Amino acid sequence: METDAADLSQRYVEHLRVVRNASAHSLRAVGGDLRDLARFLAERAPGVDLAHVDPLLARAYVADLAGRVGARTVARRLSTLRSFYRWLMREEIREDSPMQAIPNPRQGRPLPETVPVDVMMRLLEGPPGTTAPAHRDRALLEVLYAAGLRVSELVGLDLSDVDLDQGWLRIEGKGRKVRTVPIHDRCVQALERWMGRRGELLAKGKGRGDLSAVFLNQRGGRLSARSVRRILDREVHRCATGLHIHPHMVRHAFATHILEGGVDVRHVQELLGHASISTTQIYTHLGIDRLIRVYDESHPRANENGP
Repeated sequence: METDAADLSQRYVEHLRVVRNASAHSLRAVGGDLRDLARFLAERAPGVDLAHVDPLLARAYVADLAGRVGARTVARRLSTLRSFYRWLMREEIREDSPMQAIPNPRQGRPLPETVPVDVMMRLLEGPPGTTAPAHRDRALLEVLYAAGLRVSELVGLDLSDVDLDQGWLRIEGKGRKVRTVPIHDRCVQALERWMGRRGELLAKGKGRGDLSAVFLNQRGGRLSARSVRRILDREVHRCATGLHIHPHMVRHAFATHILEGGVDVRHVQELLGHASISTTQIYTHLGIDRLIRVYDESHPRANENGP
């Protein structure tokens, strides 16, 4: 069978797209991981291609990688390479995997950064003014925090995904898994005000705007993730919080705050679209101070003086 390494990466990525229905984000990440290995081989082992990496070269690559990136990135790239070489074996391009005996690096699981409730409330006041962009920015901040969305999910929202009468959003998350999440009345009202002005930005597209997108840029096109970050940066500066807050921290704040409010962790898992409960449980660690405080306030023996 033809094993030209020049197109192996493309063939594998196409396999993931067609057979596994992988997202565009995942496909870009896999392509980048394979290109990184190819660059290493070109520098350290000229003449060896992706299909002919042996276990010794694989270990040398992982050692090099560990000196350049963090443990989580190393683990993710190892996962990509294990899957890639399993695919080569299924395609009968090689008989074994050079990754078989290479373990994942030890990695601590850092607690997610979050936003204090008082800071979050100030951010949600949004920019002053009655312009269409001001209404858009207030609405997108409300949606981020009301539904705990990833920024890619926010900018991917279409009009058909929004039910303001019932107060629900249809979200296509990682792995193209679809979930439905509720939004509260304040968020609904912010979206209604923005929808009433959305046509003003759409008109600036002069027929080339995105008719389906909920959130539009100044030219009537779909708002980008980078634009959301700029909007949030501007609002953080306006609030003079002194904090560096990125959009994913708002998602963390959503999870942390509703867990502290008493929502069951499995409900939070469903709202966030996590495949595993262990991913959601990391937020429970953020509430340990509150747990200790509630314990001290409520346990009959905690308020007694010692001997």
